[in-house]
Amino acid sequence: MDAQKELEKWKADFSVAKTPEEQAAHKKRFNAFLQSLSAEDKKAFAAAFQAGAKLSVTESQNLIKIVEIRQKLDRVLDFASMSYIAKNYFGKTRQWFYQRVNGNIVNGKSADFTPDELNTLSIALSELGDIMKETSRSIARL
Repeated sequence: MDAQKELEKWKADFSVAKTPEEQAAHKKRFNAFLQSLSAEDKKAFAAAFQAGAKLSVTESQNLIKIVEIRQKLDRVLDFASMSYIAKNYFGKTRQWFYQRVNGNIVNGKSADFTPDELNTLSIALSELGDIMKETSRSIARL
């Protein structure tokens, strides 16, 4: 038995169970399947299940990080030029930047900022804020 393929099949089957009755029926079939496995297959299936659970936790943590970044940036997205930041601080396009802000799927996984890129973004926003403050003060002195 290919435990990973079998697990994927059961996950796909569960994802189409929409009603509580369908989910209960799936659970009943799944439990019967587990009971039918040999000790060796149970071990392999449990290992595949655990690896999948760890992957799901990691993906969830990445999504939470992306949402948190987006929430923090929402305050400045309307008035700060993300194109300017992407080009001048990262040497990248606006599309590249927004792929990370929105957690778009790129090459099969969610795009997000690396820790170094988050630091660069923090510096960019700080520098732009300083420029806006200096400009505001110079206008007020006219």
